[in-house]
Amino acid sequence: MNKETGEKIYAAGKDKMHYVLTLFFTLAALLAIVCYSFGSFYSIARNDAVTIGELAVSEESEKLNNFLLRGLDVLQVTGLTIDHMLQEGKSSDEITQYLLYESQAYQIHMDPYFTGIYGLFRDDYIDGIGWVPEEGYVPKERPWYTAAMEGNGKPVVVSPYLDAQTDSIMISVSQTLSDGESVVSLDIVMDEMQLLAEEMNLNGNGYGFIIDKTGFIVAHSDRQMKGRNFLTDQDMKDTELHDLASQIIQAAGTTIRTELSGKSSTIFSNVVQDDWYVVMVIDEEQLFQRVRNNLYHNLIISLLIFALVVYFCTASYFNRIKALHYAQQLQQSQRTLEKRVEEQTLEIKKQTEHMLQMQEHVIEGMATLIESRDNNTGRHVMSTKKYVEMIVQYMYEHHIHPEEVNKDYISKITNAAPLHDVGKIMISDTILNKPGKFTPEEFEIMKNHSRLGSEIVEDILGENADKNLLQISSDVAHFHHEKWDGSGYPEGLKGKDIPLCARIMAVADVFDALISRRVYKNEVPLDKAFTILQEESGSHFDPQIVEVFMAIRKDVETYLQQT
Repeated sequence: MNKETGEKIYAAGKDKMHYVLTLFFTLAALLAIVCYSFGSFYSIARNDAVTIGELAVSEESEKLNNFLLRGLDVLQVTGLTIDHMLQEGKSSDEITQYLLYESQAYQIHMDPYFTGIYGLFRDDYIDGIGWVPEEGYVPKERPWYTAAMEGNGKPVVVSPYLDAQTDSIMISVSQTLSDGESVVSLDIVMDEMQLLAEEMNLNGNGYGFIIDKTGFIVAHSDRQMKGRNFLTDQDMKDTELHDLASQIIQAAGTTIRTELSGKSSTIFSNVVQDDWYVVMVIDEEQLFQRVRNNLYHNLIISLLIFALVVYFCTASYFNRIKALHYAQQLQQSQRTLEKRVEEQTLEIKKQTEHMLQMQEHVIEGMATLIESRDNNTGRHVMSTKKYVEMIVQYMYEHHIHPEEVNKDYISKITNAAPLHDVGKIMISDTILNKPGKFTPEEFEIMKNHSRLGSEIVEDILGENADKNLLQISSDVAHFHHEKWDGSGYPEGLKGKDIPLCARIMAVADVFDALISRRVYKNEVPLDKAFTILQEESGSHFDPQIVEVFMAIRKDVETYLQQT
């Protein structure tokens, strides 16, 4: 073997090693890219799906809650009027005429689903739609009467039932009057909730339904299920639907994962007024089919690219003359691959930004639910957020604190405002909803909500959150009860030592509290509320922020007229 032959054998062996190593590392890189891209996209897609699902169920729950509250409001207003008529000694005929008029007015002007007002007044049964009871009808033995008596003066919702003639689910809301014997009741048709259930889905996947705490199906996307009972119907027992209803009631409004018909499913649910459950069932296999299709697509493309790499490397190994040409084609393939990686990375970034937007909506929804523990439907959250937005927008336009107030600051503080009272979730309902004045001990416990709120905000947003958003959200929760003269809590900060965002939040929070009814007080007239802000300027509030709020008074009044 001469030297030239030996060099050729050595070169051939070296080329073979390069060939094998090129194939190995190329395949490894392609697989790593596919796995990373799919894993990232799948994780984002799952998180988005859960976030969107919880938000969707939360929104539908709010619709149901508002629907029930409208009925309770109608009942209470009617009850107060009839109570007044009874005290004035009005006759049964006069009460009948009033109910006839109100029943028609509610159906025409307010809600066609409020089908009739009736009740037992001074032992006389009076019906607002002119219905005459059959012989033997005993009002005091009817569910609407007995339920009202058990309610001890509070409005109660009577168990729903299926009307065989109209095929509609009906409920009654009832309440005793001041004499302890008279009862007023309102019948409500739940057809609107049936439409709500039929519309519940996630990107066209899944179905929704509404049940009460007994398992009774108030509304279902499958109309044939309406009026049945998951827990008591004989043909439902020992079925997965029976078990599903039990899990939903036990979970008390949290998201759960289970198997239905042998398929992994996610169950989103929310509790409304302690008696109702709004539920959406999602088949995960169907929901993430598009994600799996994307994986198969990437795998096919990667295999094709790998086949091209094998072809070019093999040709290079057997034909060294064309090595440069094949190398150039390989580089082109690599550039194509890099471009695809860049495109996928950009798509992941867009998905991440979308997820952050959804997190902002979830934060606002969670803050609304927390406010509802304080006998508030969430209006305080939305109103204070709007006031804060108007204040900082005015400051930005008039160059007040320009070193801090910019467009990004406006966005961050507006999104942070709904979390200012998040710490109340850690305060006992006994204290939170106490109708009277707090004892010194109770007030000390209540004051802890600002410190606890700051800790909860940091836990919610986590390390991956925008640092400015995290700082502003934490400061708003922690310091919004500090006072300009240093007499506030929890830290007793004074003047400009109080973060600007907390000084802004203090004005918005106190103003909305003044003009809102609470369990422990009545609302303050609007003019009086503005006067109080001016009187406490320089003691409770930053004078400059009060001046800004007075400057936007017309905008605030316009907003209040529209809500």
